[in-house]
Amino acid sequence: MTSIIIALSSQMAFAETDQAKIDFASSLEETLGHFWALEQNLDDGNAELALIHATHPIAELYDVMKPELKSADPQLDAQVQKTLMELQNKATTTVSRTQAQQAIDDAKNVVQIARSTIVGDELSEDSNFKLELMKTLLETSVAEYSEAVSDGMIGEMAEFQDGSAFVWRSQQIFDTIKPDVGHRGEEIEEFYGELWDAYDKKADPEEIESIADEMIHEINEVLGEEEYEEGELLEYVENIEKLLEQTKEEYSNGNADVALSLATKAYLDNYEFLEGPLIELDQEDLMEEVEVMLREDLRNMIKNEEPSSKISAHIDAILEKMDTIKTVVPEFGTIAMMILVVAITSIIAITAKSKISLRI
Repeated sequence: MTSIIIALSSQMAFAETDQAKIDFASSLEETLGHFWALEQNLDDGNAELALIHATHPIAELYDVMKPELKSADPQLDAQVQKTLMELQNKATTTVSRTQAQQAIDDAKNVVQIARSTIVGDELSEDSNFKLELMKTLLETSVAEYSEAVSDGMIGEMAEFQDGSAFVWRSQQIFDTIKPDVGHRGEEIEEFYGELWDAYDKKADPEEIESIADEMIHEINEVLGEEEYEEGELLEYVENIEKLLEQTKEEYSNGNADVALSLATKAYLDNYEFLEGPLIELDQEDLMEEVEVMLREDLRNMIKNEEPSSKISAHIDAILEKMDTIKTVVPEFGTIAMMILVVAITSIIAITAKSKISLRI
């Protein structure tokens, strides 16, 4: 499977604090994507899918944003939580479309307030900042699509709509900066056309990924960032391991909100990108097992304020599963073999030197 191109130095264009704002803003953009999907399903009278997209922002994305919101403005944090919580009850097919739209518009308004407060209006309008958000949305859309489509058939409609929504939102951002990116703007626009055509025909996930690769490549060219492709999957695993260790530490220190945010990032920002490759390698059972352990069990344990020892033990069990994942994904195996070869070579070299020394 072609690897999505990853920027070698995404932080080079922005300071570390700004990178944190990119992460926060990415959650806001995904939230807006869900609002769009919610609107489509309300128009179609699909109550089940409408509820999914009304629920997702409060069920997962809010957990990522809460520490930043709470730190900056506890009242705003409460407002965001309340508004998103009410959305799943107010934006339904059981009320008039006008009433549902009012609930969505209220949620859009609170997202804008959160953006202004946490990210800031100036940075939010920065073209490079918006390009980084586009990249994140496109990468996430690929992960969602790969879960949804197989053999030209949609197996998971909610994930298919997630992918569509994130592509749509990235294009909405692109439209605001197209004049700022020169001739590459026309090329990126053409790729959007190709991507939507691929969605319409339920193309193989590799085709979707290939088009997204090209778009991200163009974006990186605009940003002037160097790129690499090797080690992408390993990077996601390492990120998960790091975030889970931080989760244990924060929870044991009594910072449950921060721990929940870290655990959610481990899943949303990293594990989702491993699910497609694991399915392709006939490791769907392993993929689903770890997904439940990470997305549902761990987060619920934190929300339910389980003992720190129980949280740590569960995280250790997830980390053991991540070690298993390393052995089944070819990329990990290749890297491990390279390390082994280097180690063997070093031993041979040391042995040779020892023999020479003895002879002398």
